[in-house]
Amino acid sequence: AGAPPYLIDILKRKTKPERATWFIWSVLGTIAFFSQLSLHGGWSLVFVGLDGLGSIVVFLLALKYGVGGWTRLDKIALVIAAVGLIISFVAHSPAIALCGVVLADISGVVLTIHKTFHDPTSETTITWFFVGTSALLGAFSVGKLQFDLLLYPVYLTVGNYAVLAAKYSGLALRKRSIS
Repeated sequence: AGAPPYLIDILKRKTKPERATWFIWSVLGTIAFFSQLSLHGGWSLVFVGLDGLGSIVVFLLALKYGVGGWTRLDKIALVIAAVGLIISFVAHSPAIALCGVVLADISGVVLTIHKTFHDPTSETTITWFFVGTSALLGAFSVGKLQFDLLLYPVYLTVGNYAVLAAKYSGLALRKRSIS
């Protein structure tokens, strides 16, 4: 539900996606899709495939309508994402591999949080709210307090709501500096 408003806002030039963020998320989504495909995933491929495709579409639109990509912060985030991916590929433990994926993902979300704080009108609120809330419901659906099962949905909840917090903090700071 969050993707259509985001894509529409990009095309209306209201939303300015951070290029390096969406590149990182496109790579992660592609890896997730092909990993599940190699594991003979069934219907789960639909969600993972659409999620990955959505990230790729946003990244491609970001090339024209987005911001960032080769700043110093972007380069640092890309290196951290690469380290996270390496950890995930060489780990012999699924929990450690998941930590590597979360590290890679965090490097992208930090870029968007930074951008959104400095340009609070550059993100679509409803998208981050929907994804954060979906992740929160996903965390509740886990059914037991187990770190490795809760890590990703809790991280996604915090990451998505952090973008919203950056947006509203940035807006409040702007309002104070105007008055």
